Amino acid sequence: MNERRLNDRPSSNLARAASLFCAAALLLAAASADAQRNRRQRQAQFSDTTTVTVVEVPVQVTSGGNPLRDLTRDDFELLDGRKPVQITGFDRVDLSTVEGKATDEPVPAAARRHFLLLFDLLFSTPDSVGRAQDAAADLVLRELHPTDLAAVALYDTRPRLVLGFTSDRSQLRQAIATLGRIETGRAVRDPLGLVIADMGGELPTGDGLGETADRAGLDSEAMLSQARSELANLQQTADRDRAASDIAALTSGMGELAAWMGTVQGRKHVVFLSEGFDSSIVVGNRGLTSQEQDRMLELQQAAADGQSWRVNNEEIYGSTSAQSAMNKMLTAFREADCAIQSVDVSGEVLTEGQSNRDSLLMMAHDSGGELFANFTDLGEAMSEMLERTSVTYLLAFQPDNLKYDGKFRRLRVRIKDAPRGTQIVHRPGYYPPKPYAQTNPFERALTSAQQVMGGVETGEIDASVLTAGFAAASGKAYAPVLIEAKGEDLIGGLEQGTVPLQVYAYALDEHGIVRDFFVRAMGLDLAQAGAALRQSGLKYWGHFDLDPGSYSVRVLIRNDATGHRALTTSTLDVPGVAATLQPPLFPEQPGKWVLIREEESEQRRDVAFPFLRSGEPFIPAARPEVTAGGETPISLVGTGLDAGRVSVRTQVFASDGQQVADGGEIVLAPDAQAASGLSQLSGVFKAGKKLSAGEYTLSVIVTDQANREHSSSTPIRVL
Repeated sequence: MNERRLNDRPSSNLARAASLFCAAALLLAAASADAQRNRRQRQAQFSDTTTVTVVEVPVQVTSGGNPLRDLTRDDFELLDGRKPVQITGFDRVDLSTVEGKATDEPVPAAARRHFLLLFDLLFSTPDSVGRAQDAAADLVLRELHPTDLAAVALYDTRPRLVLGFTSDRSQLRQAIATLGRIETGRAVRDPLGLVIADMGGELPTGDGLGETADRAGLDSEAMLSQARSELANLQQTADRDRAASDIAALTSGMGELAAWMGTVQGRKHVVFLSEGFDSSIVVGNRGLTSQEQDRMLELQQAAADGQSWRVNNEEIYGSTSAQSAMNKMLTAFREADCAIQSVDVSGEVLTEGQSNRDSLLMMAHDSGGELFANFTDLGEAMSEMLERTSVTYLLAFQPDNLKYDGKFRRLRVRIKDAPRGTQIVHRPGYYPPKPYAQTNPFERALTSAQQVMGGVETGEIDASVLTAGFAAASGKAYAPVLIEAKGEDLIGGLEQGTVPLQVYAYALDEHGIVRDFFVRAMGLDLAQAGAALRQSGLKYWGHFDLDPGSYSVRVLIRNDATGHRALTTSTLDVPGVAATLQPPLFPEQPGKWVLIREEESEQRRDVAFPFLRSGEPFIPAARPEVTAGGETPISLVGTGLDAGRVSVRTQVFASDGQQVADGGEIVLAPDAQAASGLSQLSGVFKAGKKLSAGEYTLSVIVTDQANREHSSSTPIRVL
C-alpha cells in the first residue's frame, strides 16, 4: 500500500489521482461549445408536466381511552369535503410493536409523531423556566418513543426555532439546556437546524438539568429584558395596556408557529411550557376571585346609576379583537393538524382564580390538546396521551381536479359500524401544495430536515451515494462520501444561467445521533457545464470524520430553483478492532462525470489517497453500471483480514430480493492477497450472460486464511 500522505510531494499515483480532478475542470471549460450545439429546444414550465398530488391522512382511533389496533382499510370511509373518495393507500404504525432502532425502522413521515418543546420566556419567571427545562429533558430522554422526533423553540416576543425536528437526544439535551445560548464548546452551524452544538457528546442519562434556569446556564433575566424591549415595537399598533399587547403578540407569534407546523408532515404536538397569561383580556371578568366579584358589582352599579362612561364593556366581556385573534390562531393550529399540550410550570398548587391556568386550558382544549397542571413528572403525566397516539392509521388518496388556489380543503373520516364511545382524531383538512418558488427559506429548511430525519429515499432526481471508512494516522477515521446525481434531473429543464444546488449529508449512529455532517452550496454554469451534465451528471466528493461503528448516511441534494430533490441513503461501517469489508468498489471511467470535491480547507491531509487498484488511483462509482456477460474491474477493500490468500463468493439479488442464478462472479488477480492492515484486492466482476437490464444488489463474501467470512454489498445497474 502507498503510505504517502496527500500533503507530501505527489507521487506518480497521486499525480494520476489529481489528474482525475483536473479532467473535471477541463470538461467544464470545453462544455460551452458543446452546449451550443446540443441545446434542447424546451423550457421548464409547470404546464408541461402533470402533477399527481397524494394526500396522506393520519388517523388515530380510540375506545375507552385505548387505541384500536386491528382496523383495516375496509373499516374506514374518507370524504374530501362532502365527496367520498377512494382510499388508495393504507398503512398502520403501532409504536408499541415497532422493533429495532430508530435508524433501522423508519416510520412513514405522515404517521410519525413530532413534539415541539416551546419554552415561554415572556409569561414565565426564571425559576419556572428552569423547571420547564428539567421537565422537558425528562420527557425527551425517558418517555418519547425512539422514532419520535422532537424540536426546541422559545417564545419571547415571537417564536424562535432553536433546534429542528430530530431523533438526536444528545442535541435535544443541549438545546434544552441552553435554549440556543451556547457559551462554550464548538458551535456548529447547520442550515437545516439538526445540529446546534458539539457532536462528540455521549447520550445523556442524567435525571435533570438543575433546579433553576441559572444552574442550567440560562440568563433568563437578560432574555426577558430583551423581550420587553422588543415588545415596545408591538404596542404602536394599538392603544392598550401591557397585558393586551402581550396577548396580541402571543396570538400573532403563535399563529406564525402554526404556519411553521403546517409544513411538517405527521402527527404534531406543541408542548407549551408556560405559567400562562391573564385571560380576562380575552374572556372578560369571570368573577372567580373576591376582587373580580367586587369589580363586577361596582360596574353593575355604575350602569344602573346611568354612569355609562365608567363601564368598560371589554373589561366585562373581553376584547372582541383579542377574541378574534385568539380564535384565528387556534383555527390555524387545528388546520395545521397540530395540538397544543399546555404545561403549567408555575410550580405552585393554586386555584383557577389564583393562577393563569385557564388561559393554558383554553389553548389546549380548543386545539385538541390537554392541560398538564401541578405535575411532578411530565413524562408520567403525558403517558396517557402518548399511549392514545401510539397507533396511527395512514390513509392516502388522490384528489380529483385539485385547484391550486391556496384554499383549505376539509376532510372527514368515519369508521363503519364503530362501537359506541369510539373517538376519531384525524387531519382536519389540507391545503393544495405550494409551488416551490412560493415557499420561504424556513419552509424549505424544515421540509428538508424532515426528509433527512425520515430516512426514506424519495425525490425527482436519480441519485446515489457511496460511503467507505478508512483508519487515519491521527484522529478519527476518514469516511469519504461520493454522491452521484443524474444531470438531466439536476438541471430540471433549465436552459441557461446557473443551476443552484444544495447538498446536505449527515451520519447518524445507531441511536439516531448526528455524529458528523457537511453541507455545500454550489452553482453550475450551464454555458460551461450544461453539455457535460446532460451527458452524465454530477459527482461530489465530501467526507465525514467518525469513530468506529455503524452509521446511517442520509444525503439530500436539491435544485434550489425548481425544488427538485433526492434523498438517498447508505449504511456505513467504520472499521475499528473487528475486521471489516467495505462495499465493493468499481473504478469509474475518467471524465465521465462533472467532478467537484469539497473545499480545500475541508479536506483531510493526514490520510493516504483511499482508492487504489493494483497501485493505481481511481474514483469509484456510487452506482456501478455493468453489461450482461461483460467484465468490469473491481476492488475489494478490507481491514483486519488474516494475511494471505483469500477466496471470494458472489451473489446477485434482483430488486425483489430473490437471488439470481448464475448472476456473476468475481475473479481476483493472481497476486491478490490480504494484508495484516488494509487489504486492497483487485479483480474483475464477470456479470452473468442472462442478466436482464435493471437494478440489482451485488453481495460479496470473502473468506480469509483464518477461515473467517466477511461480507459486504453494493447496488449495481445492468445495462
